[in-house]
Amino acid sequence: MKLGVSYNAFDDCIEHLEDSIKSIREAVEYVSVVYQKVSNYGQKGAPETLDLLKSLHKSGLIDECFMFEPHLPIKNRNEVNKRNLGIKTCRDAKCTHFMTIDCDEYYRAEQLNRAKGIILDGDYDSSACQMQTYWKESWRYRLTPPEDYYVSLIFKMTEHLNFIYGLPEFGVLVDPSRRSGPGKQRIFKRDEIEMHHMSYVRDNIRDKFESSSAKGNWATSIDQLTDYYNNWKFPEKILKAGQPVEEHTVIDCYEDYTAEQ
Repeated sequence: MKLGVSYNAFDDCIEHLEDSIKSIREAVEYVSVVYQKVSNYGQKGAPETLDLLKSLHKSGLIDECFMFEPHLPIKNRNEVNKRNLGIKTCRDAKCTHFMTIDCDEYYRAEQLNRAKGIILDGDYDSSACQMQTYWKESWRYRLTPPEDYYVSLIFKMTEHLNFIYGLPEFGVLVDPSRRSGPGKQRIFKRDEIEMHHMSYVRDNIRDKFESSSAKGNWATSIDQLTDYYNNWKFPEKILKAGQPVEEHTVIDCYEDYTAEQ
């Protein structure tokens, strides 16, 4: 297996991209980044993001970088087109398998290597796993119970592999921009592999809420969400963005994380 991973990037890569790549690099053979200078809502990206990408490419963490020009304001189509460009970058690099990933998503390399073996042995066309979501601080404050939601994982690189927005028949609930015909599919259990999502770990949480392609789900709540996030203290409940905004419990799992290191 030659596993290619393509990152879907905007300014979130300043905080997370380097550490995310390091979490998986020993388990993947090729890494591309598809970056856009302007968000799907027209905000200009930070100039230091391009400096970071150049540095990570020079260091060898990134193999290739590609620019993506969004068509405003069709944000959903932008997301799927950007991920499909990621497929093309990995196909051109002769990868046999493919993952799309966002900059705030982490995996444990040993779990990813085991998943690769299972997928190769079973000749699976697609796969998915569940996730753990973190709040405020990487690897520390984790939502509990975990979200009943999946992320698409590894796809076999066929000539027909292509994401189709909102495709209904993927088998489990995943981001609508990450769905392709499932074919022979492997759904992993939590104890096999999980994605660790630093979705709410940001220096500037307002920027995330303002630039996310899902902004329409919480556009009228951005002030409320931002103020709550900035003033939150453990063990208060957190406010999770969505429609509607939801309260959620978090646990402090820092000691568990450090014990694993």
